[in-house]
Amino acid sequence: MNAPRTRRVIKVYVDDAGYQHIAENAGRANRFLSDYLRRIALGHRVRSVVDTQMVGELRRLGALLKHCYPKESNWTLEEKRRYWAGYERLMALATELAGLIGQDLRF
Repeated sequence: MNAPRTRRVIKVYVDDAGYQHIAENAGRANRFLSDYLRRIALGHRVRSVVDTQMVGELRRLGALLKHCYPKESNWTLEEKRRYWAGYERLMALATELAGLIGQDLRF
């Protein structure tokens, strides 16, 4: 049986300007202040929660768009090209955003 993990509290004192700076950085990363400080102190990457959700949403929309393609339509070749160009652009944005998220966010 695994031993229960103990949790400890660390207190850090900062002045008002320091607190404001840390709180703004945590807000830009869409993280709670304690989670942001924990990640920074442990040397982990700070990734925005919203950004990772956005990648998933873009990919989901791309899959829906691909699924909704009318296979038996009377579309012209140009209309088909525009449809697939939109799909490819959406998936490229998701890939690009995923690559940016993989990098450390600098605050």
